[in-house]
Amino acid sequence: MSATAKGTAKNGLVVAVAVGLAGVAGMAAPAEATAARPAVAGDVNGDGRVDVIAGLPLMKVKGKSGAGGVVVYSGGPAEVSGRARIVTLAGPVARENLGQVLASGDFDKDGYADVLTSARKKLVVFSGSRSGLRGQGARVIPWPVTAPAMAAADFDGDGYGDVAVTGSKQIVVLRGGKYGLRVAGRLTDGAPQFGAELAVGDVNGDRLADLVATEHRAVAPDAAGPQRITVVPGSRSGLSLERAWSITPTERAARDLAVGDVNGDGKADLVRITSTDGETPTFQVLVQLSQGNGFGPAQALRQADGYPANVGLGDVTGDGRAEVAVHIAAEGDHDWAVLYGGTATGATAQPIRTYGYNTYETRYGTTLRLANVRGDSRADIIVGLPGVYGIGELEILPAGRQEGSQKLGLKTTSGLGWSQPS
Repeated sequence: MSATAKGTAKNGLVVAVAVGLAGVAGMAAPAEATAARPAVAGDVNGDGRVDVIAGLPLMKVKGKSGAGGVVVYSGGPAEVSGRARIVTLAGPVARENLGQVLASGDFDKDGYADVLTSARKKLVVFSGSRSGLRGQGARVIPWPVTAPAMAAADFDGDGYGDVAVTGSKQIVVLRGGKYGLRVAGRLTDGAPQFGAELAVGDVNGDRLADLVATEHRAVAPDAAGPQRITVVPGSRSGLSLERAWSITPTERAARDLAVGDVNGDGKADLVRITSTDGETPTFQVLVQLSQGNGFGPAQALRQADGYPANVGLGDVTGDGRAEVAVHIAAEGDHDWAVLYGGTATGATAQPIRTYGYNTYETRYGTTLRLANVRGDSRADIIVGLPGVYGIGELEILPAGRQEGSQKLGLKTTSGLGWSQPS
């Protein structure tokens, strides 16, 4: 079932059967016939274009406030479909906030991308299909952490999408297979919050996705001090800390991070947002080029007023180099976003484009996802504008340009714009 954008959420509701599970290992269920080629992450209907996916953690479902759900707008060659497909659980729970965190991948390699999302003390897997994301048959996984970090990629190169998810004092690796996700490993390094932030990309250039994770260690009097950033290389046997390596920056913990090939050399580079300690901290966006088994010196990107709060990477120009999109937070929620270009030597020092400058109370750029929703060779920027009253919007910037931009929204308190797949 579909609903027109700006329409009421209840008209677009696609319910799912909640399946209680004692553990992840028992979540397998028969899947459709395995496709010869897996779908691109985010392409839930298998048409070759990434779809616009966002969480609705504040949405009321069957009278339950804040039960939440997930919305999908299908990608298209000219523009994104304005028809919203909303999926949620058949047994909604008030203030469960389904849709707080999202990840996508073709976990069963049936040619349709699936969506893993979080709610209070649980994870939910919605399956993709030719008609789009399905509510029916959703799988519910009890989880010890609410709103965990998660990042999806094919870490072992077998064609099935995998997911790394923050658990209790560890990172849990869920490996994809014919029957969906199952627990394949647990990564611990002694830090109480290992995996506080997660990102994926081919850091060492071996054509397998690697996991990049931060940690949080208590440092008096502030709970965030200099933290390690660990790279766990992908391999045919999956993720293992035996091959991992780390850096310990002098700056405070990464407030957000992403990895992508900024200089076009085939290796994913590290982009992170940091801050200094003290009553008036200084925030920076730092780019470090990958050296295969380490990262080079940090390049600080210049910025004007406000402070960077969120970062996303993607090739909006089609030249093989990733651009860096940064959300700039400011007083009064007058947020905006800027874009730095990718070059052979790193990112441009100054922004090459600015979006939504001085937008009033929209929190413009709270989420930034760079993905190819039109099916060409360039990434589009999907900007989250959650606002301050819960009635948010998404803005689509084709190939990172404001010309031809498109706004999507729902006329209901839903939390749209707070979360998109990593």
